[in-house]
Amino acid sequence: MRTTACVAMLTAALCAGCMHDDVVRYKPGNVIGPYTPAVQAGRMLFVSGQIALDPQTGSLVSGDIEKETRQVLSNLRTVLAAAGYDSTHVVNATVYLKSMGDYQRVNAVYATFFPEGKYPARVAVEVSALPKQANIEIAVVAFK
Repeated sequence: MRTTACVAMLTAALCAGCMHDDVVRYKPGNVIGPYTPAVQAGRMLFVSGQIALDPQTGSLVSGDIEKETRQVLSNLRTVLAAAGYDSTHVVNATVYLKSMGDYQRVNAVYATFFPEGKYPARVAVEVSALPKQANIEIAVVAFK
């Protein structure tokens, strides 16, 4: 709870007086609910949670957790890039796992997304279910 309060206070301080702009919009087929993939507020970019949807087919990539994690990170990279950001700008990540038993295998893939030693703050939690029966979802906040 304390971390959440700190992030909220920091966000409020950094964004005081700034307007938000929808910076990334996809065709309706690429979004599975009433949300925007990313919203920019000042210098911060809030990226909605991404699951392992193949952008070409709209189908969930499955097979193993490593494969799903790679697709999730690829989807995040695409959203970040569309707004002019990249993984070096990510300051916070929230990882939702269907099974905490996948934690180590997810970490192995997740670590490759960021420059070594420059990992963002992160929360990882186990959840009972995710959209489309996904095993992982990741949301990030970027700043530049």
